[in-house]
Amino acid sequence: MQFITVTALTICAVASQAMGALVAFNVAPLGTSCGDGTTISCNLSPGQSCKGNFNPTQASVVVTHALGNCHVSLYPQNNQQGGIVQRLDTDTTGTCVFTSVAEYQSYGIFC
Repeated sequence: MQFITVTALTICAVASQAMGALVAFNVAPLGTSCGDGTTISCNLSPGQSCKGNFNPTQASVVVTHALGNCHVSLYPQNNQQGGIVQRLDTDTTGTCVFTSVAEYQSYGIFC
């Protein structure tokens, strides 16, 4: 019985590594405290990305969970257009980045 439990745990651990790394960040519009907005998460394997748009435009971002070699890029227009306004590497986990004008309209998570 103990062998089955250990084997099952090992299979689960290997399968979760193969599925990818969890990257999560929280965004908030003007007037909402940093970290009290919407959390966006994505499981990524190396070389993959997740992309999306914000509605409404966001003013702050904080990376809440990330593994090495990933980053979040923020853009001033929908569909990752207009050039990167802010890039947050995974070593910035827990640090709030705030702008006095809501300028984050879309994002891309890259590993």
